[in-house]
Amino acid sequence: MVEQQHAPASARPADGAEPRLSSVLGAGVAAASLFVLPRYFPFLLPFALVSPFPLVLQRLAGGVGSVALATLLAAALIGAVASPGPAVSFLVVLAAPALLMGHSMARGRGLRRGCERAFALLVVETAIALTFASGQLADRMLDPLDEMTSDAFLGDLRTGGVPPEQVTEWTEYVETWRASLAVVFPAAYVIGAAFIVLANAALVRLYLARRDPGWLEDGEFERVRWPIGLVVAFVLAGAAVALPAARPVAYNVLLVTAFLFVLQGLAVVGFYARRLAGPLLLRVVVVVLVLANPWQVYILGLLGLFDNWFDFRRWAEPPAEGQ
Repeated sequence: MVEQQHAPASARPADGAEPRLSSVLGAGVAAASLFVLPRYFPFLLPFALVSPFPLVLQRLAGGVGSVALATLLAAALIGAVASPGPAVSFLVVLAAPALLMGHSMARGRGLRRGCERAFALLVVETAIALTFASGQLADRMLDPLDEMTSDAFLGDLRTGGVPPEQVTEWTEYVETWRASLAVVFPAAYVIGAAFIVLANAALVRLYLARRDPGWLEDGEFERVRWPIGLVVAFVLAGAAVALPAARPVAYNVLLVTAFLFVLQGLAVVGFYARRLAGPLLLRVVVVVLVLANPWQVYILGLLGLFDNWFDFRRWAEPPAEGQ
């Protein structure tokens, strides 16, 4: 992939210019609102994940100074409405990675490069958190499952008329999930970090595609291919499962690498969907049919894994000039 070297002249940020107070206030208040509202309306929880979106747009339009002011304003508002803890979480987990994405685009390096750097930052943060607070992170993930098998919850199911055999099946199902998550919760946090990056990137890309497509590099996500070292890590982790002492680490590595191969497989599907000779609706239907398949995770994972050897996308490349 040829890296984009310059932001579009129509939208290039002026780092030395005075930030407009109205835009700074608007970005800060909007980001804080998206983060805080789910505390009062839980169904709005997805909006919290994309709460840095206004800050990314502010970085593209106003430069480093204005986005710094907007970010501090958003954190201050969150701290005032909630508490300092959520404000710090917003800054570290959401704002910092998203601003790396926006800064990468503003410097002409593309959205994909920004996503890679944002994900790398979240992985480092996750590793630090697991090193010093592994037990607390495990409890945070397992507590909801424990609640689903508590006497009070199961009692409510029985009172609601659920047959005893279905209550037993439910308990066994949740306990199976709990036993698995107790081992692979570190990988679950890493994958969750990836979803944060993907959600913000998708929203930024959708917005810019409609409002200012000059910021975007065409097809950059359709050419995702991980280094061959990821294949080596996947194979070694699969072999390490046979060793009881290494099994917990191996399962976590397998889960993370498999997820990354699913993303690569999805990139291959997107690459071919864009090159179908047909209307946009047909291409969307093709992608939906792939994702709706009950085996889609395995199909995409294998597609992404073997793409490292067969390079499936080369078959849809237009012929070189003169051939």
